[in-house]
Amino acid sequence: MVGKKRFGALAHAVDALEQVREHSPAEHGPAEPRMSRMARAVRVTVASVAAAAMLGAVCVAPASALADVNADAATTATGVASGATASTINGAQSTTDASVAGATVSAFKTQTVADASDDADAMPENPNAALPDKVSSEISDDATVVSEQYAATPEGELKDIETGETVTDPKIVGTESKQPDPLAKTDGESFIPVSAADVKEKVAANGGDVNADADATDDANGANDADGAGNADGNGNADAGASGNADGDATMQQDDSASQQSVDPSAQRRSGAADGAAGSRSSVKLAALQNNEYGAHWGSYNGTQAFFDAHNNLFAQQAKGVIDVSTWQGTIDWQAAKNAGVEGAIIRLSFGWGNGFDAQARRNISECKRLGIPFGVYVFSYAESAADGASEGADVVNLLRQAGVNPGDLSYPVFYDLETWTYTGHKNPTNPNVYDGMVNAWYAKLQAAGYSNLSVYSYTSFLNNELNSASIHAKTRWVAQYGSTMQYTAFPTNDRGWQYTSGGTINGISGRVDLNAFGNYQFTPAVQMTWVYRSEDIAVGASADYSSSNIDYKWQAYNLSTKRWKTIADWTGANWASWVDSLGDYWLHLEARDSRTHKIIGSQTIAFRYAPGTTRVAATYAGWQNGHVLLGESSNNASAHYEMKIYDVKRSKWVQGFKGQWAIWKPKKGIYWTHYEVYTSDGRLADTKTYAFGV
Repeated sequence: MVGKKRFGALAHAVDALEQVREHSPAEHGPAEPRMSRMARAVRVTVASVAAAAMLGAVCVAPASALADVNADAATTATGVASGATASTINGAQSTTDASVAGATVSAFKTQTVADASDDADAMPENPNAALPDKVSSEISDDATVVSEQYAATPEGELKDIETGETVTDPKIVGTESKQPDPLAKTDGESFIPVSAADVKEKVAANGGDVNADADATDDANGANDADGAGNADGNGNADAGASGNADGDATMQQDDSASQQSVDPSAQRRSGAADGAAGSRSSVKLAALQNNEYGAHWGSYNGTQAFFDAHNNLFAQQAKGVIDVSTWQGTIDWQAAKNAGVEGAIIRLSFGWGNGFDAQARRNISECKRLGIPFGVYVFSYAESAADGASEGADVVNLLRQAGVNPGDLSYPVFYDLETWTYTGHKNPTNPNVYDGMVNAWYAKLQAAGYSNLSVYSYTSFLNNELNSASIHAKTRWVAQYGSTMQYTAFPTNDRGWQYTSGGTINGISGRVDLNAFGNYQFTPAVQMTWVYRSEDIAVGASADYSSSNIDYKWQAYNLSTKRWKTIADWTGANWASWVDSLGDYWLHLEARDSRTHKIIGSQTIAFRYAPGTTRVAATYAGWQNGHVLLGESSNNASAHYEMKIYDVKRSKWVQGFKGQWAIWKPKKGIYWTHYEVYTSDGRLADTKTYAFGV
């Protein structure tokens, strides 16, 4: 991985700017320290200098990836603009388009990251969340840390980690009758809940007090206010005393040049990295969607974009870079995000039930539709019973219909977000059987409304405990894991998604955003065909590896004898067609496209020996009767037509012909061939039989 460096004067400038914090009013108060925008700006400058110093460094790539593309170093050296559009590679190539595979290098492959596995000041399993300096004695080992600032007790009470004070703000803990926005406690950022015991162990290893009383914690907070730990709000607003140089913009967007790169998320934590070590954790990220902080990375496999863990084990090939968003990302410039390489989005629709839309949901859905960005939606669950699950399911159906989202619009599933939670008077269930009932009730409501592309989202520890059910695991296709490897291994289908970091930066989006890799473990052809012989034709069928049901198909046949193409079925939403043709050899060609964008999904061509259905000569008869020969034939098709012909071998010519199932032939002495033909009801020759006959 890339080495870590500090850049002297610039780093000292950052420290100086952070010292100003003690003289600056804090919008969020001393309990929520923030890095100033000025400090953040200089951090980005440090990262830019670091980028120049580290050109040529590349991410670890699997041997299989090197066989596909060997341009990593060169691409990194020249720099990849963060606004460059990443190439999209179809999941599989047919005989007509196989040469495309591997021809384009995805921008995702040219990334370098710092090895954050030794990031001592990060929360366990959450490299973008700051570890507290102290833990209050009020926080028991069996509590669950649910954000940088808060822990939930086993009784369902939310407490401040450092002070031990019970949280009463209804925006965070709701009321007995009102569910809060679950992202309010994290200021809109994803956080994988971890045990308080693990947090205490890490705090203690850093020399912190894990049994702090309230007075000591308050004193510590006061000291922190004066030590230059950094204080800016979550939007990047600079402190009043820090700055005459900061502009009025509340957020910092990535520049479209490779030289303007984000710093390591550990230096951008909302709590502000106070000490000089923050500068040593800066990293260079040269693509639209970054790798994660622990070495999980993008590469290529089988000529397709792929995602690997830090040990180069394949997670998914035919992979797409997908973001998940909510109102906490603000008003997104979706065109800029698409230009930056975003290939899909999972949009928060709502949380619980009866809470209406996420404030940005309808706009996000509309923009993804307008720009052709594949999307799915998710809903955070506050259900405590199967009845609640049904209520949440009915609410989702209502919101989807209000938003104009039809089942075929969804390229990714409707995800049921199951996590630990607590709000006033309520806490999540702990029994997998209860969750089984909830999930089944939720599924039933969606399926009854025609939404069949459904899945569960959660994180590994929850799946291994509260959600430890074969039924739930069979529905789980999207998992959050911010470490070096995906530790959940029970994905039920070939397709899967890994939410691998909460610290992504994307043009068009203010602040940080979750990044995901969605793809297939086993290579799946983009389109596949099948066929069924019927009595008088062949039914040709198609399937497409595509996350939306909005698919059109086109069938064609090329006659190798006549050298002509024939359209079996022009673009249609039906994935079966009737192929009616003459006996012979053909190329059978299939194409599939997105019916909305007309983007080709894939194609396939195969050689095919055509016979008109299953109509066959079942039996023939030739026997003497009263000085003549009675000829007859039958078939397996009640609608078939019949012909019988006589060939004189000595004269080398056809001498007689009959139509119908039976005929009388009065032969002369000689050697003949009796030839039987069966035709389909529309007159196409289906089968023949020929026998020698001597008189």
